[in-house]
Amino acid sequence: MSNSTRPIWQPFVQLSLAFALSGGFLVGGALFAARSLGVPAGSWWTSAGQAHGHIQLFGWAGLMVFGVGFHFLPRLRGVSLASPHLTRPVLALLAIGLLLRVLIQPALATGTDGPLTGILAIALVLSGLFELAGATLAIAILVRTLRQRAVQKKRIDQGPVFAFFLVAFISFWLALAANAVGLLFAVRGATGTVSSGMDSLTVALALYGFLIPVAVAMSSRTFPLYFQTFQPRNRLLVAGLAVLMIGLGLRLAGDLTDASLAGGIGRVALAGAIILFCVGLGIFGKRRQLPRKTVQPLADPLQLHAITAYGWLAIAAVVLVLEGLGMLGLLAPALTPDAERHAIGAGFVTILILGVGAHLLPGFARLPLRSQRLTWGTLVLGNLAALLRVAPVLFASHGFGRLPEAVLAGAGLAGVIAIALFAVNIHGARTRPEPTARNSSPAKSSPA
Repeated sequence: MSNSTRPIWQPFVQLSLAFALSGGFLVGGALFAARSLGVPAGSWWTSAGQAHGHIQLFGWAGLMVFGVGFHFLPRLRGVSLASPHLTRPVLALLAIGLLLRVLIQPALATGTDGPLTGILAIALVLSGLFELAGATLAIAILVRTLRQRAVQKKRIDQGPVFAFFLVAFISFWLALAANAVGLLFAVRGATGTVSSGMDSLTVALALYGFLIPVAVAMSSRTFPLYFQTFQPRNRLLVAGLAVLMIGLGLRLAGDLTDASLAGGIGRVALAGAIILFCVGLGIFGKRRQLPRKTVQPLADPLQLHAITAYGWLAIAAVVLVLEGLGMLGLLAPALTPDAERHAIGAGFVTILILGVGAHLLPGFARLPLRSQRLTWGTLVLGNLAALLRVAPVLFASHGFGRLPEAVLAGAGLAGVIAIALFAVNIHGARTRPEPTARNSSPAKSSPA
């Protein structure tokens, strides 16, 4: 397929998968494998861990979101994508920035002396600027697209979708702006390691400001179509978004100023927003029955992707409440942000992509899913990766010795296999679909 006829979303998705398989799950697993083998974890380990987390948030999830968004949002609005030729520079800027980040940050943290240190420092700062430039251009394209006059029939019953996307893309830009500032201070300190405060700011904006609103918006449009949920309760979703923004603001203010009261209330509010989203979407509720088919959510692997994904989000809400109560002095502080981050990133976001992506992406390409059976593999391995990553942190004990590191390394391996199966399933469609294939026919190319 030539570049002129290649769908805009496709290279974003392919690069997203490439980053997940390399700097994402593979590097994450390798870091813990090194620790389990007794390799000293110096500053290089911390920097490599930050780079790995950044790739997961902005490479694996971020590129996937923008690839799908460039295809999905114009159709939802009933317009054409503005300046489609500019999506190539967007992809190039984001890809260069991400690649520099995962290669340069660990190298700079090794403490190399001489002229090479200056070159690496400049390259690391440029990585943040490239990403910020790519995000700015991408958001400008989407803003121009959504400002076009919509087709009248598309104005009906869009719900709060665009409010969620507005919050998401503003937060994405702010997260990358914070990332660029954090990298600048990191190289000024000659360590290559971003301060914990700036790193936490970037991660919180990415998770709660960007990924969760995008996921809820997409879920509100796709779940009734693909998973036979009832129509979302938009008032609860809007209330959840308002609580989310308030909670995120309080959390960031508390964390940046060491104000435990604001930070604790903010975390509890974020948990409340998650509860409102789950109830508003009805993901754990009854399903609409189809005229000629019995809907059995617990026997459908793609339904189970969505259910378990939101189950991990609910676990994150519990962790947030415990963290918040600990900060308010009502419980003894016992949890680290690592459990919360990975319950959302490795659990909620990744498993939701594996499930909804198996519906959406073959439909975008007007091809059938390669194998319904492979979706059972992504379901089991995706949840296994999340479990192995989160459980050792939640139940950490000094008596385990090196067992937690070995388990965490296993999480990376399970994640790599899950992403590989997903990539094969959405890109390797057969000429004739399997008899068991469902809801992946060309007729369902878009939920818009």
